[in-house]
Amino acid sequence: MKTNLNLFLKITGVLLLTFIYSSCTSYFVRKECEQMNWYQTGFDIALRGDRISNDEKVSKCRKVEAEISESQLDTGFKAGMNRYCMPDTVYQTGKSGELFNAEFCDSSNMSLLQKKHTEGNRAYCSDGYTAGISGKKYKNVCQADMETTFMPTYRTGRKKFLDGKIQVADAKKRELTLELDKLSYEKRILDSRRGVLPIIQSGQPDPYVSERSNLDSRLRSVDSDISSKDYQRRTLDKEISEYQAEALTLQ
Repeated sequence: MKTNLNLFLKITGVLLLTFIYSSCTSYFVRKECEQMNWYQTGFDIALRGDRISNDEKVSKCRKVEAEISESQLDTGFKAGMNRYCMPDTVYQTGKSGELFNAEFCDSSNMSLLQKKHTEGNRAYCSDGYTAGISGKKYKNVCQADMETTFMPTYRTGRKKFLDGKIQVADAKKRELTLELDKLSYEKRILDSRRGVLPIIQSGQPDPYVSERSNLDSRLRSVDSDISSKDYQRRTLDKEISEYQAEALTLQ
């Protein structure tokens, strides 16, 4: 019977921690969404030749029921589509190693646009190192005659890019760890100060009411800072793991 109770308590604890973590993550995702420029978001999505429904950031914001300016998102997307279909933009799309979404553009101008994209694409495929170090992943856009020479230098550039991202993320993680240590120390001091205040019986005047209020307010602020920075550190851990995993494939 005792074993079953211990198992029940462990399962309950795990479920509670999972719920707290999920709620905390949703809160910070919503905060990020509230700071987004929705016109620019829509514009950038269209300029990638993508659809709003496929965008990961928008999907995350909708999943946590964040406030989204749908009108600004749509207006920005339409403006981005107009820019996307200009010949110079199509050339740059090819030069950056991106596929061309012909569905966005007027078919009467398609021959010129396809030509511009091919020109840009061949410029991209002629310099694998620059493509790799740019940070963009290769999308299999190079023809076989160019891919043979493209891929070795692309892997070198991509590996250097990932190493740089890992270094930056590690430095930021160390910085966050120091900040969390300071906040944890401050929290212990505040808890200690709060704990030594005399207990006042109900109905009696409390000469420490202002100090209690100030300590409680500061504790809430510190707890919020700790949650925010811990979330940032976990996010960095995930990013570093992804960078390291990809770097291994480039050896």
